[in-house]
Amino acid sequence: MANEKRKDIKGRILKNGESQRSDGRYQYQYTGSDGKRHVVYSWRLLPSDSVANGKKGKSLREKEKEIQKNLIQESKTSSGNIPLNDMFDIYLVKKKHKGKPLSKNTIRNYKQMYDKNIRHSDIGNMKVGDIRKSDIVDLYLSLQSKNLSYGTVLFYNKVLNAVLNMAIDDGYIERNPTIRAMNQIEGSQKTREALTEAQQTNLLNFAKKHNPGMYQKMVFLIDTMCRVSEFAGITWDNIDMKEKVILISHQLQYKKYLDDKQATYHITGTKGGEQRYIPITGRLYKILKEMRKDYFITHKDITVDNISNFLFYSECGGLITTASFRLELLRLLDAYNQNCKHPIDYLTPHMLRHTGATRNAENGMDLKVLQYLMGHKSSKITNDVYNHVTQDRAVHEIIKVAKNQVIQA
Repeated sequence: MANEKRKDIKGRILKNGESQRSDGRYQYQYTGSDGKRHVVYSWRLLPSDSVANGKKGKSLREKEKEIQKNLIQESKTSSGNIPLNDMFDIYLVKKKHKGKPLSKNTIRNYKQMYDKNIRHSDIGNMKVGDIRKSDIVDLYLSLQSKNLSYGTVLFYNKVLNAVLNMAIDDGYIERNPTIRAMNQIEGSQKTREALTEAQQTNLLNFAKKHNPGMYQKMVFLIDTMCRVSEFAGITWDNIDMKEKVILISHQLQYKKYLDDKQATYHITGTKGGEQRYIPITGRLYKILKEMRKDYFITHKDITVDNISNFLFYSECGGLITTASFRLELLRLLDAYNQNCKHPIDYLTPHMLRHTGATRNAENGMDLKVLQYLMGHKSSKITNDVYNHVTQDRAVHEIIKVAKNQVIQA
C-alpha cells in the first residue's frame, strides 16, 4: 500500500505534489524560490480535459510547466547566476530611451556586434556575478589583438556597461566590472576632424573642374550634413525644389544582416528614428537643378524595399555604399594632392558631414538648430563636438571685435 500511486477519480496516476480535492478540483503544491509552500488549483488535469461546470482556465499540468520554467529561470538569475549572454538579450528587449524601445536597426547592429565577438567567447557564458574587471580587460585586449580599433573597443565597453548597469538595477550584481576598464587599454578616441575652410574651398574647386560627379556628391554631404547612409538613400521623391527642402526619412545600408547569406541592400529608418527637413542651400539648389535636367539620362531602374528614384550612384553605376564612396574620395584626394601646394593627409565620407557642421558652427548657427539638422538625439553630442573654438574662428572673432571697437571710438 505504501508504494500505491495516487490517482484521480478517472483512475489517472497523479504526479508528486498533485492531488484531487473532494469537490473535483486539482491542486499542485510546490516549494517556491522563497522557500515557502505554494498551491495552485485547476478544474482540469490535462489541457484535453473538458471544462467542468463552465470553469475555464489553464489545466493543472500547464500551470505546473510554467511554474517549473519560472523556478529554473529564478534559479539561474538569483545571486548573479544569469549568464552575460542572457543579460544582453534581456537588455535588448527591456532597454528604452526616453520611454521608447531601441529601434530595430539599433537592435540589429548591437546584436551583430555582440554575436560576432562576445556571445561565443568565454565571458559570454560567464555568470554576471562571476565577471571581474580583469575579465573585461582581457576581453578588450583580445579584441585589439583582432586588429579592432580603440573606438570599436570603446563601443563594446559602452554596450557592456549599459548591460551590466541593468544587471545592477535588477539586483543581480552590486558593482559594474566595466568601470575604469578602458584605463588599461592602449589607444585613444580619434577626434572628429573637419576640413579647414581653405581645404574645403580648394578641394571643391578641384573636384568641380576635374570630377563634376564627385563635386555634386561632396557639396550635397557638406551642405546637408547628412550621414553617408542617408545620402546614399536619398531619392528624388525626397527633394522639394519648390519649397527648397530635403526630407531625410531613411537610410540605405549594405551589409549582411542576421538572416542573410551575403551582404545586401536594405532600407532602414534614420539613426534617431525620426524624419527631418534640411534646407537646400543656394549652391546645392543649382546642382540639383542641373541634375534634374539629366534625370532621364542618369536614371536607373533600381528598387530596394519599394524605394526607387535614387539621386546618386557610384562611379561604377550601382548604388552607393560607405566603402565604395570612401574609395571614390581617396582617388579624388590622390589626384588633388599631386598638384596642390598644401596636401590633405586623409579624407573620409564622415569628414564631409563634420565639415558642413563645423562651418555652420563657426558661422554662429544656433546649436539646437544644428542638433536638429544633424539628427542628433542628444544636444550633448552636438555641444561636445561643435561648440569649440578653432584658430580660424578665433582670428575672425578678434577682427570683428576690433572693428566694432574702432567704430565705437
